[in-house]
Amino acid sequence: MSKKKKNKTKTKTLVRVATLVMGLGFAGSTLAIALSSAFSQSNYTASESEQSGDAPSIESQIQMRVSGYEKVLEREPQNITALEGLAQIHLQTNNTAKAIPVLEKMVKYYPERQEFAGILQLIKQQETSQQTEPEQPQEQP
Repeated sequence: MSKKKKNKTKTKTLVRVATLVMGLGFAGSTLAIALSSAFSQSNYTASESEQSGDAPSIESQIQMRVSGYEKVLEREPQNITALEGLAQIHLQTNNTAKAIPVLEKMVKYYPERQEFAGILQLIKQQETSQQTEPEQPQEQP
Protein backbone atom coordinates (compact mmCIF):
# COMPACT_ATOMS: atom_id res chain seq x y z
CA MET A 1 0.00 0.00 0.00
CA SER A 2 2.81 2.28 0.72
CA LYS A 3 4.01 2.01 -2.86
CA LYS A 4 0.57 3.08 -4.17
CA LYS A 5 0.56 6.18 -1.94
CA LYS A 6 4.00 7.19 -3.19
CA ASN A 7 2.92 6.84 -6.79
CA LYS A 8 -0.28 8.78 -6.10
CA THR A 9 1.58 11.65 -4.42
CA LYS A 10 4.20 11.64 -7.14
CA THR A 11 1.49 11.78 -9.80
CA LYS A 12 -0.38 14.56 -7.98
CA THR A 13 2.80 16.62 -7.67
CA LEU A 14 3.61 16.07 -11.32
CA VAL A 15 0.08 17.11 -12.35
CA ARG A 16 0.29 20.23 -10.18
CA VAL A 17 3.67 21.24 -11.66
CA ALA A 18 2.42 20.62 -15.21
CA THR A 19 -0.73 22.65 -14.54
CA LEU A 20 1.32 25.47 -13.06
CA VAL A 21 3.73 25.52 -16.01
CA MET A 22 0.90 25.50 -18.55
CA GLY A 23 -0.98 28.21 -16.67
CA LEU A 24 2.07 30.45 -16.51
CA GLY A 25 2.75 29.85 -20.19
CA PHE A 26 -0.80 30.80 -21.10
CA ALA A 27 -0.73 33.93 -18.91
CA GLY A 28 2.68 34.94 -20.26
CA SER A 29 1.67 34.57 -23.89
CA THR A 30 -1.55 36.52 -23.30
CA LEU A 31 0.38 39.29 -21.58
CA ALA A 32 2.98 39.40 -24.37
CA ILE A 33 0.29 39.74 -27.03
CA ALA A 34 -1.50 42.49 -25.08
CA LEU A 35 1.70 44.45 -24.51
CA SER A 36 2.85 44.17 -28.11
CA SER A 37 -0.48 45.43 -29.41
CA ALA A 38 -0.51 48.28 -26.90
CA PHE A 39 3.00 49.39 -27.88
CA SER A 40 2.34 49.14 -31.60
CA GLN A 41 -0.88 51.13 -31.19
CA SER A 42 0.85 53.91 -29.19
CA ASN A 43 3.64 54.09 -31.79
CA TYR A 44 1.04 54.31 -34.53
CA THR A 45 -0.86 57.16 -32.88
CA ALA A 46 2.37 59.03 -32.11
CA SER A 47 3.59 58.85 -35.69
CA GLU A 48 0.13 59.74 -36.96
CA SER A 49 -0.06 62.90 -34.84
CA GLU A 50 3.43 63.96 -35.95
CA GLN A 51 2.41 63.63 -39.57
CA SER A 52 -0.84 65.52 -39.15
CA GLY A 53 0.83 68.44 -37.38
CA ASP A 54 -1.23 68.19 -34.20
CA ALA A 55 1.87 68.64 -32.04
CA PRO A 56 1.86 71.94 -30.15
CA SER A 57 4.17 74.57 -31.57
CA ILE A 58 7.29 75.66 -29.72
CA GLU A 59 5.72 79.01 -28.90
CA SER A 60 2.68 77.38 -27.34
CA GLN A 61 4.89 74.99 -25.36
CA ILE A 62 6.89 77.93 -24.02
CA GLN A 63 3.69 79.80 -23.17
CA MET A 64 2.35 76.74 -21.34
CA ARG A 65 5.54 76.48 -19.29
CA VAL A 66 5.46 80.21 -18.46
CA SER A 67 1.83 80.05 -17.35
CA GLY A 68 2.61 76.96 -15.27
CA TYR A 69 5.45 78.71 -13.46
CA GLU A 70 3.28 81.80 -12.95
CA LYS A 71 0.50 79.71 -11.41
CA VAL A 72 2.98 78.18 -8.99
CA LEU A 73 4.29 81.64 -8.10
CA GLU A 74 0.75 82.83 -7.37
CA ARG A 75 0.49 80.16 -4.68
CA GLU A 76 4.13 80.24 -3.57
CA PRO A 77 5.83 83.54 -4.46
CA GLN A 78 9.20 82.36 -3.14
CA ASN A 79 9.30 79.01 -4.96
CA ILE A 80 12.89 78.88 -6.20
CA THR A 81 12.22 76.24 -8.85
CA ALA A 82 9.46 78.29 -10.47
CA LEU A 83 11.48 81.50 -10.25
CA GLU A 84 14.52 79.87 -11.83
CA GLY A 85 12.43 78.24 -14.55
CA LEU A 86 10.65 81.46 -15.40
CA ALA A 87 13.88 83.46 -15.48
CA GLN A 88 15.53 80.81 -17.63
CA ILE A 89 12.69 80.85 -20.16
CA HIS A 90 12.77 84.65 -20.39
CA LEU A 91 16.54 84.66 -20.84
CA GLN A 92 16.45 81.90 -23.47
CA THR A 93 13.83 83.81 -25.45
CA ASN A 94 15.88 87.04 -25.14
CA ASN A 95 13.12 88.71 -23.15
CA THR A 96 15.36 90.46 -20.63
CA ALA A 97 12.67 92.99 -19.74
CA LYS A 98 10.64 90.20 -18.15
CA ALA A 99 13.68 88.34 -16.82
CA ILE A 100 15.00 91.27 -14.76
CA PRO A 101 12.03 91.49 -12.33
CA VAL A 102 12.15 87.73 -11.80
CA LEU A 103 15.88 87.86 -11.13
CA GLU A 104 15.36 90.78 -8.71
CA LYS A 105 12.87 88.66 -6.75
CA MET A 106 15.36 85.80 -6.69
CA VAL A 107 18.07 88.12 -5.30
CA LYS A 108 15.62 89.53 -2.75
CA TYR A 109 14.35 86.15 -1.54
CA TYR A 110 17.68 84.33 -1.68
CA PRO A 111 20.50 86.80 -0.92
CA GLU A 112 22.86 83.96 0.01
CA ARG A 113 22.84 82.75 -3.61
CA GLN A 114 25.43 85.06 -5.12
CA GLU A 115 25.01 83.66 -8.62
CA PHE A 116 21.56 85.28 -8.82
CA ALA A 117 23.04 88.70 -8.06
CA GLY A 118 25.82 88.11 -10.58
CA ILE A 119 23.41 87.13 -13.34
CA LEU A 120 21.17 90.11 -12.56
CA GLN A 121 24.12 92.49 -12.66
CA LEU A 122 25.32 91.03 -15.96
CA ILE A 123 21.87 91.31 -17.55
CA LYS A 124 21.49 94.91 -16.39
CA GLN A 125 24.93 95.79 -17.79
CA GLN A 126 23.99 94.29 -21.13
CA GLU A 127 20.72 96.23 -21.13
CA THR A 128 22.43 99.56 -20.41
CA SER A 129 25.16 98.93 -22.99
CA GLN A 130 22.55 98.16 -25.64
CA GLN A 131 20.60 101.32 -24.79
CA THR A 132 23.63 103.63 -24.77
CA GLU A 133 25.13 102.17 -27.91
CA PRO A 134 24.18 104.51 -30.78
CA GLU A 135 22.88 102.83 -33.85
CA GLN A 136 25.36 103.08 -36.67
CA PRO A 137 23.81 103.98 -40.00
CA GLN A 138 24.53 101.31 -42.53
CA GLU A 139 26.40 102.52 -45.56
CA GLN A 140 25.33 101.12 -48.84
CA PRO A 141 28.03 100.64 -51.50
